[in-house]
Amino acid sequence: MATGDTGYYLDRWRDLRHLLNGEWIIHVLVTLNAGPLHYKQLYEAIQESSTFDPWSGSIRRISGRALGRTLRRLEAGGLVVRTEERVFPRSVVYSITPAAVDLLAKARAVMDWAEEHPELFEQLRKAQSDNERDQRAWSEEPDEEDE
Repeated sequence: MATGDTGYYLDRWRDLRHLLNGEWIIHVLVTLNAGPLHYKQLYEAIQESSTFDPWSGSIRRISGRALGRTLRRLEAGGLVVRTEERVFPRSVVYSITPAAVDLLAKARAVMDWAEEHPELFEQLRKAQSDNERDQRAWSEEPDEEDE
């Protein structure tokens, strides 16, 4: 990155952050990368792939409402296509666009970087855990007036 490119670089990162902002965005894109799915199939596949999140300390499950919002956001952003099939009962199929396929392919380099530096994530998790512990201890200390 050349020095004069700083504004452009930061603008693109901001745009990406807004495009990909959402807890379930990556889950939907990665799941649809295997091929088009009906809403119910997509919902079930994401539920099955939900695993323990060491950052939050819990297993998160997507709600139907959250999936709907995420799909609308991705469709508006040009990363997902919604196709209504002309059958009864009504059926909708979701698939990712070529731009989303390209995005996932290029994101591979970032994932490879993360694989090469696991110590950074462990360091951050530890710092967050220490900070939370310190905050709990601080809030449990009696005030001078209470003594």
